[in-house]
This record gives sequence, structure tokens and C-alpha cells, in this order.
Amino acid sequence: MILGEILEKKIKRLEEKKRINSTEVVYDMALNAVKNSRQNLFKEAIVKKNSNLAIIGEFKKASPSKGVILEKFDIQAIHDYYIALGIEAFSVLTEEDFFLGNDKYIKQIKGLSNHAILRKDFIIDFYQIYESVVLGADAILLIVGILGEKLQDFYREATRFKLQPLVEVHNKEELDLALKCDCEIIGINNRDLRTFKTSLEVTKNLKQYIPENKIVVSESGISSIEDLKTLRDLGLDAVLIGEMFMRNINNDSFIQCYKEFRHGGN
Repeated sequence: MILGEILEKKIKRLEEKKRINSTEVVYDMALNAVKNSRQNLFKEAIVKKNSNLAIIGEFKKASPSKGVILEKFDIQAIHDYYIALGIEAFSVLTEEDFFLGNDKYIKQIKGLSNHAILRKDFIIDFYQIYESVVLGADAILLIVGILGEKLQDFYREATRFKLQPLVEVHNKEELDLALKCDCEIIGINNRDLRTFKTSLEVTKNLKQYIPENKIVVSESGISSIEDLKTLRDLGLDAVLIGEMFMRNINNDSFIQCYKEFRHGGN
């Protein structure tokens, strides 16, 4: 099971990090860093302002199911590409072993842009919340399928440190838990993390159960402009896209079609 392998490796990575900087040390660093946090920036970037979707562009080098997606992973070039596309917010993968991410990418991107940054990783320990603040993230991913009943505690701790959680669900049971915890930003992951199979039907099925006052983001499995049109018509606030953008960074035809979509094309 891929998810089990990811979490096993994540636990080992965290043990290594704690030997260098203890939880207490990183907590104190976060208390100092939070004074300069950009509160509500992520929410303001992705909340629906008109009939268009907000777009969260992901810095994504690889995935467990697809391997390396973008060989030349140039942060500056990807940033400039996203700015040209009019992306509203950034998602930055920091998981090292299966997605080839890196914590340093967040600081690099912050040096280039004022865009809101979501740290996308497998959060299983409060240590990672404090670490995210120190790195300069504005939001973090909390996966209900991993945290379960611990979601409420992680949600409270993240918001206490002015991080906005994107709370990810994949089925009705997980959604019910997220709503029970009164989570504000709900991410519907079209990918089953246990099989890595994707279907936009997941978003279609779950959207109907989410109250109007929540911000809804569709994640994963978005591979075409037609998919974007389908999700737009569902009335979502935003979508999170990585692979489609990474594979088309030098595709002028795709870029033109995408810009036409963003500017009101049918």
C-alpha cells in the first residue's frame, strides 16, 4: 500500500528532524515567526469572486504513481509560468521520498512572489505545523483519511498559529468529520490515496453535501480544459492542479487554450 509506505517513511524523516531541532525548539521558532504571518491570505486568494474558478498551481516534480513528471524542476521558471497563467495561489509539495519535494522550495518561492502558499505534505505531527510556520507557509494540508478523529486537534493548532488548513476528504464519512469540526476550506481529493486511482465523480458526488458557506476545492485527476469546465459548472470555488500544468509548461497550444478558458471561453 503506497500510503502506508509514505507514512512509514514520514515518521522516520520526522525522527531525524527532531534529533536536529526538538519539537520545543521548533515551537519557539514558530511563536516568533507567527508574528510576521500573512493571515487569511490563502482564503482570500481562493474564495470565489465571480463565476470563474480560482486556480491553485502546484510545484510538483514527481508522484508515486507517475514517477518524475518534470525533469528540469526550475522554481523560477515554474513561478514565471504560473504568473503568466494568472494563478491565484501556489501549492508546494515538500514530501521528499515519493514526490521529490523539499522544504526549501517554500522559501525560494516566497523570495519570488507574494502569492499565498499552501504547504502540501503528509501532516501527522504537531511538529510539522510549527515547521510550516517557520518555513513561511500560509496554509497546510490536513488529510482526514490520515488524521481521523485527531483532525479537530490539528485544525485548532494550525489556526492558532495563523495557518489556514485545507482539509482534504475523499468520501462522505471523511466529509462528515470535516463538517463536524467546522472546517472552513474543504478539499475534495479525486484520488484514492490507497489505490491512487482518480475520478472527478468524487467531487460531483460530495459537493452536494457541503454547505454554501464553505470554500470548496477540487484536487487531483484534472487533466484537461474540459475537466476544468466540468468543475467550474459544479460551482466550486477553486481547483488544485499540478501534473497538467507541469506537463504543459512549454506547450503553447495548451497555454493559449487555458488562457481562453480563464477569460470566459466556453
